[in-house]
Amino acid sequence: MIKDNVSTCRNCPFSWQNFKNLTEEELDLVNSNRSEARFKHGEIIFKQGSPSSNAIFLSHGLAKIYMEGYDGKNIILSIAAPGRLIAGPGVYVDNRHHYSLAALTDVTACFVDISVLKSLVHKNSLFAEGYLKDISGKSLGNFNKLVSFTQKKMHGRLAEGIVHLSEEIFESSSFKCILSRQELGEFTGMTKESIVRLLKEFHDDGILNTDNGCIEVLDMPKLKKIMVSG
Repeated sequence: MIKDNVSTCRNCPFSWQNFKNLTEEELDLVNSNRSEARFKHGEIIFKQGSPSSNAIFLSHGLAKIYMEGYDGKNIILSIAAPGRLIAGPGVYVDNRHHYSLAALTDVTACFVDISVLKSLVHKNSLFAEGYLKDISGKSLGNFNKLVSFTQKKMHGRLAEGIVHLSEEIFESSSFKCILSRQELGEFTGMTKESIVRLLKEFHDDGILNTDNGCIEVLDMPKLKKIMVSG
């Protein structure tokens, strides 16, 4: 553990949006039951199957949420950025994490006692509704990923993954690809070898520039057309 990097939840620029539905007294309760820890790139923040006693919020860096499958094969469900609630369905089922969380960059994470959030869900209806909206949105995202994995061809899945990284995570057409080729395959439901081949195709077709560990989208309309038709 480290000395808090964020002095209070009130002045955190990456505070979870749903905290706006809390009174000052309730937000102080969250703040008094929070601690921070730093993780280096590649470190596991929590492991699938471990107890889920805390909700986690990133105040710095990016992390991958992934399920550990059979024969060492993983599926990356999403990329977690600052301001996102990270608390899985196990919180209300068996108090276990049903996915793992690992740092993709150096990360600073806030840990909040999950029992505090549960108590606020009972007491504050606006906060409870915001919590449900948050979890529902993530469920819809997983449903869409399932459709993509099962119905889209490889070109469409890769295009969808790159558009997501460009528009939702980095908010730029040019970004350093924090995912390895193996991880990009886990994010889009493909093998590392398929990712390498398709990236070369997109590069040769003038859709992407993939030099120096970065991805630059050169033709977003064409990439989105592949994503939709994929």
